[in-house]
Amino acid sequence: MGVKDAQNVINKGSTESLDDLIHYHALKKTGNTQIAKHTLGSFLEAKKNGEFEAYDIMKDPYMRKYTYKALK
Repeated sequence: MGVKDAQNVINKGSTESLDDLIHYHALKKTGNTQIAKHTLGSFLEAKKNGEFEAYDIMKDPYMRKYTYKALK
């Protein structure tokens, strides 16, 4: 995952895709074994097929460093 993936999501202009990109990033950064075999594309497909739960960045302890100011 990198600049190209982020730019592709931005170009699509979908908030849902941005949420999915953040979810993918959080799973990768925390070393989640469920995500190890996935690329962003295969993750999006798997999530669409129900293999991954709904994601809320505001409830993710790993992402707290990015959301703590929004919670105040």
